[in-house]
Amino acid sequence: MADDKAKSLQNLYEKEYVEKFETDQSPFRISRLMQYVSLPKDSHVADFGCGNGMLLACIHNQVRTYSGVDFSECFIIEARKRQTISGISNAEFFCESIESFCSRNSDTFDAGFVMDLAEHVYDPEWAGILAAIHRSLKSGGKLYLHTPNAEFFLEMMKKKNLIFHQFEEHVAVRHVSQNIQLLEDAGFFKYKIKMLPHYNILRSLHFLSFIPVIGKYFKARIFIIAEK
Repeated sequence: MADDKAKSLQNLYEKEYVEKFETDQSPFRISRLMQYVSLPKDSHVADFGCGNGMLLACIHNQVRTYSGVDFSECFIIEARKRQTISGISNAEFFCESIESFCSRNSDTFDAGFVMDLAEHVYDPEWAGILAAIHRSLKSGGKLYLHTPNAEFFLEMMKKKNLIFHQFEEHVAVRHVSQNIQLLEDAGFFKYKIKMLPHYNILRSLHFLSFIPVIGKYFKARIFIIAEK
């Protein structure tokens, strides 16, 4: 049954989804996070679930090598197109599962990124992916994780189908504690948590997140920096 669910999800990320993603997703979604990212000089980084390679433009000049991996061939095609157009030479993209990629790259990366991937993966599969990523990082390597917050008022409305409906591909929008538990299960015990505004117009509501009691419902995104 788990394999059937994974296959069903994988089938979502075909040409139509990739084209829509290319049109709808603003680079600001990723670029705004760079103020919280600190990369060692000459670092080797991996972008897990890299999609169309949007992160590459933000960090290619800060790293020695960038490796992007995604199981969607359509996404990898788009990522390679972006790389060719930009003329970036210190990057390579791989079309395969994260687990397979990590099995060939133990203790290799100074940093790993999982940008808006966690919510697309059921808990059992996500636990395996995080464990694989942990093995791929060097000692002291950092994992940067960005994902929606299940306590955000809009996510709560989606869960109850109140006016808004959850995206078909968002099968596991989690609370902070759920994300941390899965990270700890994978071997990450040092981490910092930042609660951030949304990246679209809803970021204008973030000032409400500082109000006692109700503020937690206006923290749209979770950004976790975990260390191996």
